[in-house]
Amino acid sequence: MSRKILILLLLLSLFCAIGIQEMFEKADLNDRARQGIDNSEYRQEFFAPDMRKNKDFLSDECRIFLNKVEKDSLYFPIPSSTLDDSLTVSYENSWMAERSYKKTNMHEGTDIMASRNERGLYPIVSISDGTVTSLGWLELGGWRVGITSPQGVYYYYAHLESYGDIQKGDTVKAGQILGFMGDSGYGKEGTYGKFAVHLHLGIYCWDTGDEISVNPYYVLRELEKKKLKYAYS
Repeated sequence: MSRKILILLLLLSLFCAIGIQEMFEKADLNDRARQGIDNSEYRQEFFAPDMRKNKDFLSDECRIFLNKVEKDSLYFPIPSSTLDDSLTVSYENSWMAERSYKKTNMHEGTDIMASRNERGLYPIVSISDGTVTSLGWLELGGWRVGITSPQGVYYYYAHLESYGDIQKGDTVKAGQILGFMGDSGYGKEGTYGKFAVHLHLGIYCWDTGDEISVNPYYVLRELEKKKLKYAYS
């Protein structure tokens, strides 16, 4: 008799644990359904596998923006070299890490670092189709390009060494060369060498009328499967 009671108690404990877990999962999904694009968790975990798997539980505005980026994103921004396989790149999830230039800033993007610290070597291609809506020097970002996709998503490429054959207002195709990776920025126009050669990539939403950045890290992880091959060395 005592053995049956013990088994029943164990089963009851198991069912309670499962019920509590389901309750927490349901509460989490309900929280997601109330989030706006400016929600810090949404911005940080943007495009993560779990978010994409459960995107039907997101609020309408969050799901719509996720779908826009999913539709836009065609290619990784740095092609592989067909001439030198040592020319690799690396990046990590540095979202909201501290950066210091004149004051402490929070990092609203992903830095793609060059294995060979040589400016002007690595080509940068457009992740998406779009229009060149920003071009020129920014004190913080150096030589930068801003591409606004047909979906209205703004892709920001910073610290370039030079530009490709593009002008402000041009229409570009995904995979088209925008310029070359450099180390420009952190000073007056023409400043180079304040940091290692890399591409800073930012992704921004304007759907609410405000500029809202989201973490590009998981987008890049997905685009690793979609690298173009260019001849450079």
